[in-house]
Amino acid sequence: MNNFEAIIGIEIHLELNTKTKMFSPSKIDFNAEANSTVNQIDLGYPGTLPLLNKEAVISGIKLAKALNMIIDSELHFDRKNYFYPDLPKGYQITQFYRPIGSNGYVEINTDLGTKKISIERIHLEEDTARQYHGEKTKLDYNRAGVPLIEIVSNPVISSADEAVAYVDMIRKIALSLNISSAKMEQGSLRADINISLRPKGYSKFGTKVEIKNMNSFRGIKNAIEYEIKLQEQKILTNEPILQQTKRYDEETQSTIVMRTKTGAIDYKYFPEPNIPFIKLSDEFINNVKLNELPWEKENRYKKEEIQDIYIKSLTNDIELANYFDSIKYADRSKLSKLFFAEVVSLANSKNIKAYELNIKTSDLEKAIDLLDKEIISGKSFKKIVPLLVNFDDDINQLIKEHDLEQISDENIITNWVNEIIAKNELLVSEYTERSEKVIKFVLGNIMKVSGGKVNPQKANEVLLKILNEKFKQ
Repeated sequence: MNNFEAIIGIEIHLELNTKTKMFSPSKIDFNAEANSTVNQIDLGYPGTLPLLNKEAVISGIKLAKALNMIIDSELHFDRKNYFYPDLPKGYQITQFYRPIGSNGYVEINTDLGTKKISIERIHLEEDTARQYHGEKTKLDYNRAGVPLIEIVSNPVISSADEAVAYVDMIRKIALSLNISSAKMEQGSLRADINISLRPKGYSKFGTKVEIKNMNSFRGIKNAIEYEIKLQEQKILTNEPILQQTKRYDEETQSTIVMRTKTGAIDYKYFPEPNIPFIKLSDEFINNVKLNELPWEKENRYKKEEIQDIYIKSLTNDIELANYFDSIKYADRSKLSKLFFAEVVSLANSKNIKAYELNIKTSDLEKAIDLLDKEIISGKSFKKIVPLLVNFDDDINQLIKEHDLEQISDENIITNWVNEIIAKNELLVSEYTERSEKVIKFVLGNIMKVSGGKVNPQKANEVLLKILNEKFKQ
């Protein structure tokens, strides 16, 4: 693609995690039986009126702030009119003319450095019903009316890797703000990708192809790379590129045409007559506070001298970060090493997340404190962590029961050192010439005698004191 450049814009649909739907009091439960969480408003019964969800509006303001957007001081909703079985009212309530947020941006990290992705708008709307295709097409209206935010980027993304980084950043922001589960595999975050190609140096856009409902990072990357190669091949062979809507097929790893667009669809937008314009006061907007955002969290971890590999894991999984952050311990760098070496590795061995182990943070704090006080060794700490799963008792008792307490008593260690020296006088007499060999030998024997429970630092300290006195060093 040396002679061409890709122009990519992305529309992200983010399902909000409110308790009720966008314009009705129906509860949201994605595990509920099909068509069990619906009411007359969701199904478009005549005479029903929409009830605006305040929490969805607050979520929209949060996201607009996080994306550095201009927030409209007045809420306006519009009707998008079209007929389709998943839309029982015959129209969708959305924000066409005046979105809640506009002219924003977010920064992503690429191999070439940081890139600013400009975002045209975000707007609130309601979701459609879910369709299940088989011998017959079935509709589940539980999803109809679920609150959505659509995030529309400008066409400033130039590669598959940038597209993945951008969608992932939106996912992280949504999780940090706690406005969505943002689970792509469950459809709570899905992306429509618009791609065109043009010769490098040209300002005019090529013909746009849209790939609908992408729900995985791998799918986004593969679909974009495939479509870029396909369009490049068509340009080089003088084959026309049609304005089409496509889907990505995982099995064939190719984009499949769903329909060809002959012109812009006229949705006959007009203001929603049943929702009056709502003034958003400066006080209301200013009272909407944000949680720590992904880049703020990353900067904090760097200041705490946490290794980059751990930072990446923590910023990729907000629940893991929340679990880690809830552990009270001053030295965050040391904590991160213990946490990933023992807790995360244990979770990985069970194929679950660390926060799913059911290890109380208070127990981890006590175990680390015992390690710091040299009551237990690093080896014992490694043995203790698996015992803390579903643990609900006294950790000191646990250590006694499993004989995990470290031996640091100077009198006991002194007796062991003297006994070993007495039994190995000839070897120990070489201390002045071969001190390292003698120290290693005696410490090894102390470890054997203690069953590996002696405090190695204390043992080394006692041994050197005795040997230096014996040989007057």
